[in-house]
Amino acid sequence: MQVALYHKSYNEQHLAEVKVEMQKRGAPVIRAIWSEVYEMWMAVEGCHRIRAAKDLGLTPIIKDISNAKTATIQIDGENVKVKVSDLAIEMNDDLWKAHIVVFGDDE
Repeated sequence: MQVALYHKSYNEQHLAEVKVEMQKRGAPVIRAIWSEVYEMWMAVEGCHRIRAAKDLGLTPIIKDISNAKTATIQIDGENVKVKVSDLAIEMNDDLWKAHIVVFGDDE
């Protein structure tokens, strides 16, 4: 499974904190949109959780929101409600510059 992160930036200290929590809770659930073009998941959240899962040898559980009408995502720390169809187009257009994390058989 391949997962494209919505953004590349992350905080090392927060990543360490997420790893500690994930060791207790297990694999994270991540909302994502399927890209038919690139045949991979585009995560709309969880950049730290996805990195932590990879480092800990866990595979995230994908919650497919591809067919949802809207989704609430964070943009610059603010919760923003967006149309999933518009978000999917934007993410597909920007996928060439995304950070891709590979899990399982695709490694």
